[in-house]
Amino acid sequence: MEIGYSLYPVVTLGYGKRLGVWFQGCQRRCSGCISPELQPFSGGHSMTPEEILYKIPKEEMPDGLTVSGGEPFAQPEGLLALLEEYRKRYSGDILIFTGYCLEELEQSDSEVIQKILKQTDVLIDEVYIENLNDGKGLRGSSNQRIHIFHEKEKYEDAQNWERKLQCAILDHYLWLIGIPPTEESKENE
Repeated sequence: MEIGYSLYPVVTLGYGKRLGVWFQGCQRRCSGCISPELQPFSGGHSMTPEEILYKIPKEEMPDGLTVSGGEPFAQPEGLLALLEEYRKRYSGDILIFTGYCLEELEQSDSEVIQKILKQTDVLIDEVYIENLNDGKGLRGSSNQRIHIFHEKEKYEDAQNWERKLQCAILDHYLWLIGIPPTEESKENE
């Protein structure tokens, strides 16, 4: 599978300390995308699930796995392999960001996509719409929905979480990890 980058620990994209994995490639190309460098289907790193999970130190037990992109569902076989390997090793929740809507995924004839949905605890769906970014919660714009299949107590108010950013150095670049607050949300603090 082609991965843009992966990082542990991520503390801004879900509950607790998590492994963050960003898939390379997205056909949606939303205006104002937070990760335009991940839109091309080339330029990532070919990695196995084992190589990705190696980011988690042996003595650590992550609170979860967050998968984003790019578009994770553009590489369904790789995504499923990652989720299955993660579930073999860890009990933390799985959160996926996708530009597809849940209903679209549920109606898919793909057995792989159905297996992915069964592994998922939280799914944040729909395309990002820049002028609907209200600066609130664990989603980029207010049209996006947070589907909580499991772990309801951890994520029940995720649509109102304060947005925070985390700095990390990846591939010799400084990255901001998280969903950026808007100027309006910063003024309301």
